[in-house]
Amino acid sequence: MKKGLLLIILLVFGWVGVASATPITLIDTTTFTATGTNAAEDYVAHGWGDVNLLDGFSDYVTWNHLYTFDPAADSILGGTLTLSLRDDSSKWYDFGEIAFGYAESGNWDLGEIDTGIYSYNVGLSSLADGVFQVTIASLGGDFYIDSSELSIDYAPVPEPATLLLLGSGLAGLALYRRKRTK
Repeated sequence: MKKGLLLIILLVFGWVGVASATPITLIDTTTFTATGTNAAEDYVAHGWGDVNLLDGFSDYVTWNHLYTFDPAADSILGGTLTLSLRDDSSKWYDFGEIAFGYAESGNWDLGEIDTGIYSYNVGLSSLADGVFQVTIASLGGDFYIDSSELSIDYAPVPEPATLLLLGSGLAGLALYRRKRTK
């Protein structure tokens, strides 16, 4: 009897001990149009003209990535910001586009812009609050920003206490029944 009970208790604790959270990837995408962003709450500000066209020196656009960790985050494992930029290169005298970007996690210089995808690692401490702000500005030339994607890998809060409570409740019911039948 005691050996069987001890075995059951060890199995319950072993079951609870291996309960761990599988990492989850949260993806928040902002798409830019001439008048703003696909989600109005993401748009913060821009210089002049169309929102998605950075047209010359000091034209800029600022936006937020707003997100909620569901289920709640226990720890953030990594983050990546991916920008889709497009050089319009519509005129023969375009000599190239140069841009500067600033994100909540620190400064970064994009340098010369060409049509393509630009990815950057994001500081983990700047991702905990559910808002990540980004600004990109033209230092020369003109180009389009099509989209911005923030990808966050995180581990959700594990629920081993629930399993322990369930296991101990079942063990208690079994003991109560056994004592009652004697």
